Amino acid sequence: MSTRPVTEDRDGRVRTEVAVDLGGTWLRIRTGSEETVRLPAPSVLNRPGEQPEALLELLIETLAGAVPDGARVAMSCGAAMDEEHGVLHGSGPLWGGGPDRPVPLRALLTARRPDVDWHLFNDVTAGLASFVGRFGRPHHRRVVYLTVSTGIALRTADLTERSVPVDAHGIQGEVGHLPAVSTAPAAVRALRCPCGGTGHVAALAAGPALPHVAAALGVEHPENIRDALATRLSSGDPAAQRLLTTVVEPVAELVRVLRCLDPRIDLIGIGGGYAEGLGDPYRAELVRQTGEIRSYADRATGPDRTADRLRLCRPGEVDPLTGAVALSHGALTITKH
Repeated sequence: MSTRPVTEDRDGRVRTEVAVDLGGTWLRIRTGSEETVRLPAPSVLNRPGEQPEALLELLIETLAGAVPDGARVAMSCGAAMDEEHGVLHGSGPLWGGGPDRPVPLRALLTARRPDVDWHLFNDVTAGLASFVGRFGRPHHRRVVYLTVSTGIALRTADLTERSVPVDAHGIQGEVGHLPAVSTAPAAVRALRCPCGGTGHVAALAAGPALPHVAAALGVEHPENIRDALATRLSSGDPAAQRLLTTVVEPVAELVRVLRCLDPRIDLIGIGGGYAEGLGDPYRAELVRQTGEIRSYADRATGPDRTADRLRLCRPGEVDPLTGAVALSHGALTITKH
């Protein structure tokens, strides 16, 4: 007997529920209550030099072959996108600087598998839905979820109307491609982003940037820094601490700007595999930097208030797979402005 959770369409058709999370590193697929299957994502990170068109075709082929007949798929996509139409505008971790035109992924998947009901969402929107479902409280007005992983982006939910506001193209919070605010040396600020830009937040503060930042700072053995950083931090290595301060700074400055511009933000969540993996040292450095009193503008903040309204998620606390399913059932409404 199948243990797969099912959902029923308005016309009474019963469908198996499938959740998908497409990131720059991994493609995760969970069918009903079965264990999640994790595959290397067909991305430029995993296949350097591959053409974006070939990577897209491999993605469609993989998904078309993995989804059962007549399924209902809720998919979290690591790309800037128009969720209303299922169109992806671009993704540095997936395709680098290409493709040249928006990708109508939902239409392409529907053409390949018309029996499947496809629901596509931005991965940060899915993370936000999961974060709100777990940590949102009745008194919260606005909640922000910022992911620091292969890429960097944020989404804001207005919980007074249970909505996620986006612009006419479906975009909100692509902060990873803003110029980074950084006091690091010029060699760090000149690092290139996967999208082709220079000195972006993601070029300094996203997971793949770590060895490049380490090399630019002159840290020994930058090629091994991903595995060694936690140990070096715990031993009090000053070079490791300088590296942590440098990669946290652009994220801390984003938090400071958010807090300055919108007093209705009651909670900011920081998630994503990179930030979650570094754990307590990352949170401590983030709280320290965002809690600094630099001028009269910061008098209402300080470390205590910052720590209360800032949550660094632990592994497993935010799940884009669960969030995508929740969005597909209307947990939050995506509204264009």
